Amino acid sequence: MIRYRIEFGQSEANRLKAQKFRQKVFRVSEDGMDEDKYDSISEHCLIFDKKNNDKLVLVFRSRTFSSMEDILYSYPAQYYDLTKLSALRVRPMEIGRLCVNPHTSDPFLLLVAFKYLRSIVSSRQVDFIFGCTSFAGADNPQHLAALNSLEKNQIASSSFQIKKKSSEVLDIKKKLIGTQDSKKANNLLPPLLRFYLSLGGRVSDHAVIDKDLDTLHVFTYVNLKEKKNH
Repeated sequence: MIRYRIEFGQSEANRLKAQKFRQKVFRVSEDGMDEDKYDSISEHCLIFDKKNNDKLVLVFRSRTFSSMEDILYSYPAQYYDLTKLSALRVRPMEIGRLCVNPHTSDPFLLLVAFKYLRSIVSSRQVDFIFGCTSFAGADNPQHLAALNSLEKNQIASSSFQIKKKSSEVLDIKKKLIGTQDSKKANNLLPPLLRFYLSLGGRVSDHAVIDKDLDTLHVFTYVNLKEKKNH
């Protein structure tokens, strides 16, 4: 029997379930909703565990754009200057607000989510995926060590540089922390970021401090069209 059931779409019911779930995970609260103006124009993926009374265990949202110019009105564009990226001629999709029930122990759950995500990318002929990938805890020094474990070719090139826009940032290149165990530090990268990197992803050369959600995040993208051409 297939363990997980997936719902995906833009229905109000899906959106409300996702917002309530995110509130519990991101803000550790049963009261209120984690919501923003992008929820109503996004599609929401909800994954339920049929082995555990069909309990909701993972959510994320996605938004497909008709052109790269439109990503200047995306969620990450609030925090990062994406002007240079907007010149690319690709079909983009934003992925965001991914969160997992902290009591779920199945290591295959994220693989299920990423496999489904890849199917969406393929079916919609998307060749550029992007979003903010977050580290829980804005002041955790381990995050900086993890970011410093990234290889040089994983930082966005100057040709498509992601410029600073937020007033509260950490410059990855300037905040090097002595000698680190790079393998151990790499294991501290968030699963979504590791997924992006496994596809050849790039990250911004700075991280944004989000005090509202108590996270540190980097802009991340994968140019699938570039990979195909190589």
